[in-house]
Amino acid sequence: MTVNHHPDIATLMAFSAGTLDHPYATVIATHLAMSEGGRETMRHINTIGGALLTAEPGGDLAPDALDRLLNSLEDDESEVVSQPLLNSDLPIPLQRFLPDGLDSVRWKWTGPGVATADLAWSAAGSRLMLLRVAAGRRVPEHGHGGQELTLILKGAYRDRFGIFAAGDIADHDEDVEHQPIAEPGEDCICLVAVDARLTFRGRLMRLLQPLFGM
Repeated sequence: MTVNHHPDIATLMAFSAGTLDHPYATVIATHLAMSEGGRETMRHINTIGGALLTAEPGGDLAPDALDRLLNSLEDDESEVVSQPLLNSDLPIPLQRFLPDGLDSVRWKWTGPGVATADLAWSAAGSRLMLLRVAAGRRVPEHGHGGQELTLILKGAYRDRFGIFAAGDIADHDEDVEHQPIAEPGEDCICLVAVDARLTFRGRLMRLLQPLFGM
């Protein structure tokens, strides 16, 4: 699999440090499971982070420090840094949400040619969801109220930033506006993490937005 679009380095550093909210960490972990180049970059970041920690002066640990560390490792998304896909149509980090694969997804109509399916919400309010855009259809032009990570699982779309295919990830903030258009031939299915509603340019879409839930 050739992956051409990767997360911003700041996003990868936050993932390495464990400071990303869970929906965002899940998207990054899934991208890393699909991208050998991404895993290699992550290994370099982890090595640099480890060296920086080693250079820090020592300090006293809390009595429960070891227990808290072991508990955090049980749900550590970074385990995929050294692992490829399993024998499944889904990367390792998504299998906990969709044990029966993509065919089991219950899609919710969100607009002409567009459907979504919620997977998880975090306590901080960020959302992990699937987005499906029918082949050849376009998503209305929009911006982002906060950070949006979009990972292509199947199919492809194009926008002003290029063509995004399986394994590619779009890392956008509130300054970005775009209009993704699914490539012909196959529906485009994406894994998306957001922390705010989209901001549509069209007046009609803004009026209908409460019905769409995006």
